[in-house]
Amino acid sequence: MSNLEPITIRSAMLTDLPIMFKLMDDALESPSDDGEIEQRLERWSTRFNKDSPFIFYVVMNETKNMIGWCSGRPTLECNRTVDDETYDCEVGHMFILKEYQHRGIGRELWKIVWNEILIRFNPKNLIVWSVDKEQAHQFYLSLGGTPIGKKQVEDTILTAYVWNDLKLYQSTNFLMFK
Repeated sequence: MSNLEPITIRSAMLTDLPIMFKLMDDALESPSDDGEIEQRLERWSTRFNKDSPFIFYVVMNETKNMIGWCSGRPTLECNRTVDDETYDCEVGHMFILKEYQHRGIGRELWKIVWNEILIRFNPKNLIVWSVDKEQAHQFYLSLGGTPIGKKQVEDTILTAYVWNDLKLYQSTNFLMFK
């Protein structure tokens, strides 16, 4: 008997935003009230316009519930420079529900967003600012990232991981995970 579950990774839609925010709040252990969510919806909705440079993908389980999401884009000005080096693009958010972690789902989601960043923007390098937690460190190191610095945003410490040798990942067509 198989314990594999079908997973779908697809481009996100504007209607996915409320669930994306909930996953982000849960992962960061920082719940938002209705007013904050409404403000974020208004601010983020333009990121789904046709000409937007933002890339969003979501992961759905077999019952069509969202279990994760990831975004990419040209680097925001506040994240561009570390130690006098300027970075072209970034993965801005990456969240997978805890019960779905350590199954390879995040890696597959990363590959899809990474490849789209490389194809759309042709960057010479890429940066990720990640929460300063051991699990995140292990994940980005396993993807070939090099930690190069830290910064504090409000009460959260973030670690910068960079990639300078950018190559497309081979596409994989399997969408079954343990």
